[in-house]
Amino acid sequence: MPLQTVPTIKSISIPLLLDWWQKRKRVASVRTNLHRTLPKVDDAYLKAYYRLMEVYSVVKSGGVKTQVEAVYAFAERESQFLQQQLDAIASANDLSPSKKQQEQKKIQQELTELHSANEWRLQTLTSITPDEEALVQQYLPDIERTLIQAECA
Repeated sequence: MPLQTVPTIKSISIPLLLDWWQKRKRVASVRTNLHRTLPKVDDAYLKAYYRLMEVYSVVKSGGVKTQVEAVYAFAERESQFLQQQLDAIASANDLSPSKKQQEQKKIQQELTELHSANEWRLQTLTSITPDEEALVQQYLPDIERTLIQAECA
């Protein structure tokens, strides 16, 4: 499944976006859904804010390169574990052929889901441009200050 077109983050937009978020966050009360309280014209800002938070979380967790390496390492560990389970099922003498097939089918489904989730994560990570990563790194103190203010408000 291809990714939707992802908005990019531009340096001029980060300070404006953070200012917008502070103002809009105050409008939304704790009991209301933010989407319902924002005017339709703010939809683009909300999407940009979500993108900013997506890139921010990757930057805070080591950056794109580190996260891509983590995805591959996790996939390798999990694949090996699931393959060991498949091997154990195949060599189990106490399971009937139909039970073996049933158990193997479950493990194969887990493998399929693992590959799908990792593919999605890699697509998400590789959609982050080096410029976006650098800009978020540059504005990290401002972003964190805005997040702290939003939590305290």
